[in-house]
Amino acid sequence: MKRLVGFIKSQGKFLFLFVIFSLTFLSIFILADLDMNFYFLALQIISFFILVYLAINFSKYKEELIIKDKYEALLFENKSLRSDFISNKKDLEEYFLMWAHQIKTPITVAKLILNKKTDEDSKRLKEEIFYIEEYTNMAINYLKISSRGPDMDLDYVDLDEIVKEILKKYSIIFINKKISLNYQPINRKIISDSKLLSIMLEQIIANALKYTEKGSISITYSMDRLRVRDTGIGIRSEDLRKIFDRGYSGFNGRVNQKSSGLGLYLVRKIGQILNIKVEVESTLNVGSEFSLIFPNNLTKM
Repeated sequence: MKRLVGFIKSQGKFLFLFVIFSLTFLSIFILADLDMNFYFLALQIISFFILVYLAINFSKYKEELIIKDKYEALLFENKSLRSDFISNKKDLEEYFLMWAHQIKTPITVAKLILNKKTDEDSKRLKEEIFYIEEYTNMAINYLKISSRGPDMDLDYVDLDEIVKEILKKYSIIFINKKISLNYQPINRKIISDSKLLSIMLEQIIANALKYTEKGSISITYSMDRLRVRDTGIGIRSEDLRKIFDRGYSGFNGRVNQKSSGLGLYLVRKIGQILNIKVEVESTLNVGSEFSLIFPNNLTKM
C-alpha cells in the first residue's frame, strides 16, 4: 500500500495534467453543445492507455525501490565494515606501539649489562642490540607517521644540530666498523619539523653505515642540497627505482639480512610531508649518494 501511495505521489504532475486536460475538453464540449457521448468515449480510450502506462511505470517503480533498498543496505554495510576496519586498525596500531615501547626496556637492560664487559664478543653484541633498538624505533616512527594528521611543528631547524645528534648516536657503529667520517659544519637553517627531519636524515645515515664495511661516509652541503655519500656496496641499477617502496629490501637487503624495507619508505614518506625531494645515485661496489633537496625559499644562513 505504501508503495502504491508513493507511486501515485511520484505521478502527481502527470495525473494533475490529465485532470486539467479532461476538464478543459469537458468545458469545450458543454459550451459548444457537442454530443457528450463522443467526449466520454474519448475519455474512456485515453483513460485505458493511461492505466496501461501507469501499470508499466508502477512495475518499474517497484524495481527501482528494490534496487534503492539494496543500494542503501550496501551503503550501510560498507559504512559498518569501514568503521570496523578503522577500529581494528587503531587497535592494531595501539598494540604495536605498546609492544614497541615495552620491548625497549629489556634492550636497555641488556645494554647496561654489556657495558660492563669489554671483549670483542661484547662489542658485537652491543652493535646487534643497537640495531634491534633502531628497528624498534623505526616501527614506532612508521606507526606514528602512518596515523599522523597533517599537523606539523614548523620552525627554523639547525641542520648541524640534527646531524651532530645523529652522528653522536651512531658513533659506536663508526668506531666498531672503523669507518671514517668526513663532515664539515653546514651553517644552514631550514623551516621544517625537526622530529620528522631528524628521522628522515637518520634513516639515510643509518643505511650508509649498514651497507659500508670499510672506507668512509661524507656529509656535505651545497646549493640547498644535503648529500650523504658512502663507500659501501652500492645499489643495483634495477633496484634503484624500487628502494623507496614499502617492504622492498632488494638484493642488498637479502644479502645483508638486516633490511626491514621500512627505512627508505619512511624517507620518501617524510619527504612528501616536508616537501623535501630525495635523489639517489649509486654504483655497485663503489658506493651510494643520497641527496636531500630543500626548497630554497625555506632556508637561511
